[in-house]
Amino acid sequence: MARKVILSVGTKRGLFLLESSTRRASWKVNGPFLKGWSVPYAIIDTRGTPRLHVSASHFAYGNTAYTADIAGTSFTAAKKLPEYPTLNRKAAQFVKKYGLPDPKHIWIITPGHAKQKKVLFCGTSPAGLFRSDDRGVSWEPVTALNRHRTRKDWEPGAGGQALHSLQVDPDDPDRMYVAISAAGAFRTEDGGTTWMPINTAVASYVGAPKTTEVGSCVHKLLVHPARPGLLYQQNHVGVYRSENHGTTWQRIDQGLPYDFGFGLAVHPTDPTACYVIPLEPQEYSFRATDGALSVYRSHGTGWRKLTKGLPRKNAYLSILRQAMDSDRLKPCGVYFGTAGGTVFASADDGSSWDVAANYLPPIYSVTAAVV
Repeated sequence: MARKVILSVGTKRGLFLLESSTRRASWKVNGPFLKGWSVPYAIIDTRGTPRLHVSASHFAYGNTAYTADIAGTSFTAAKKLPEYPTLNRKAAQFVKKYGLPDPKHIWIITPGHAKQKKVLFCGTSPAGLFRSDDRGVSWEPVTALNRHRTRKDWEPGAGGQALHSLQVDPDDPDRMYVAISAAGAFRTEDGGTTWMPINTAVASYVGAPKTTEVGSCVHKLLVHPARPGLLYQQNHVGVYRSENHGTTWQRIDQGLPYDFGFGLAVHPTDPTACYVIPLEPQEYSFRATDGALSVYRSHGTGWRKLTKGLPRKNAYLSILRQAMDSDRLKPCGVYFGTAGGTVFASADDGSSWDVAANYLPPIYSVTAAVV
């Protein structure tokens, strides 16, 4: 059966599905789905029969999570949303001391390990981690992280306090990573029973607590699919790489015009290659540098600037943290969406770019799946 590539594009006004053959020469835009809803995140789970998982919020109806077929024709809402249970005395004391408000919306939904086909995880704002063992029908809190001993030092970033990055180790279902703005990155080796902060050698943000294991503002964190011990992160202060499951980090942003940005993607087979889009951080402008949109690809100890097909002037665009992804085809496809409603796509490892869709609502997330 011929395969195809689908981009799930979450926007301020609904969900769009962009479809192409594996040649990725042209794109068909389907949607909008979930009209009237804001879609912070959407992803296709390819374990078994492909299914869409969607985070959605509405000014009148609140926040929810949907599952759907990949054609977007049948959406089913979760029966039990992420929330904290009735508190016992010990939990009530924790909440009184540190605060643990119920989630206001879902930032990310991530499929569990390939061996756990019914398992999903989600990260919320305020920062919380939840697990579903029934493909998203119901969600339960991962208490060991949500009541972590460092929680008193977790701070909100400019976009609020959020657990926005969630990665499952492809080699070990018990090893997972999360990243929180603004607290930093954490790792579990035992399926979520215990969590370790992994922020050694990562720069703290201005105003971070001085004597804590947290205090880093990760913008996005990814595990390399071919080398599970290899991690990349785009931070508020720098781009980092770890070759030991996040135990220590090496800063690699030398040569970039700015160390600030949100988008991050990895090359599926080249462990030296990640993709970032530096943004001007001054006065919270968060836009492409000097009005010229550029993607940078790491290679060894340096960076290659990728601009072919991208606007070179008057392009004061911003790219949010969930709005960049890559596929696992050869050559690699790389994709990102802008707050101005444009989806850019590359089918040649980022060497050249085309517009896959234009004039969409502001784009919150872009994820790629080969189905």
